[in-house]
Amino acid sequence: MSNKYVGRYLHNYMVEKAIPLKSKIYILAVMWFGMALSACLIGKLWVAFLLLAIGVGVTIHIASFRTKRD
Repeated sequence: MSNKYVGRYLHNYMVEKAIPLKSKIYILAVMWFGMALSACLIGKLWVAFLLLAIGVGVTIHIASFRTKRD
């Protein structure tokens, strides 16, 4: 947690059990973009459904954390 780049994010996540709204939006946007790109590049329907299920699960997990207010 002493890392100058990700230390405060780890502290928020592990100690405070909260994630800032800006971080939540960024995390989910990058994740969904990457999953959509992967599904398109691979081109198999079962992979797209698997990625969709994983994405929904991770979205629910991230949304379940409190939103940290600065």
